[in-house]
Parts: sequence; C-alpha cells; structure tokens
Amino acid sequence: MGQRRRVYALRVTKVAGALALLLWAGFACAADSKAAPAEYQGTGIVLAVLPPPSDLHKTRPVIVIEHEPIHGLMDDRMSMPFIAASTDLFRGLRVGDRIAFSLKDTPDALLVVTIQRLTK
Repeated sequence: MGQRRRVYALRVTKVAGALALLLWAGFACAADSKAAPAEYQGTGIVLAVLPPPSDLHKTRPVIVIEHEPIHGLMDDRMSMPFIAASTDLFRGLRVGDRIAFSLKDTPDALLVVTIQRLTK
C-alpha cells in the first residue's frame, strides 16, 4: 500500500507541476499581450495608394503593396492591401515605386507606420 501512495503522490505532483507551468505560460502570454505591438519590416512595390474613402476602407488610408516575404510574419511573396497610419505616408509615392515599409501589429489590423521610397 505504501508503494501505491508514493506512485499516486508522484503522479499528483507531476500533474500539479504541469498545471502550474500552464498557468505561468498563460500569465506570461497575458503579460506579452499588453506589451508593445510587434513591428515587422518589409519591401515591395506600390500597386495602389487609396486615400479615404475608398472601396477598401471608408475612413482609413490604404496602400496596396506587392511585397516580398516579411520575416516573422509572412513566408510568401504576395500582393495585399494594408491600412496606413496616415495619408502623410503617401507623399511623393507613385504606383510602381519600390519601397521599404514597417508594419505594426495592432488589434484592428496590420498598420503601415513608415514608408521609404527605395532607388530602383
């Protein structure tokens, strides 16, 4: 009987340890979710610049970019629209311009926060 109790106690200890680890991981994720939003860097070609209102968004500026893979975010090259933080980012941009840009992962969208025109 003593052996069974030790085995049971060992199992309970392992389960309690696993639960404690899961709880800790949950708290760590909750703390991370309150941390600064993730930022990503990309390069691509401007396909469209759409100040509001547009067919893609009624109140926010949108830029459509054919972008290279974005490290840590997207593994594939693709064309897609992004909401821009401001129409000021569009100054001097033309369709066909090669750009470097940064994205901030916000609760509402991937938000373009910087754009820099690159030499061709």
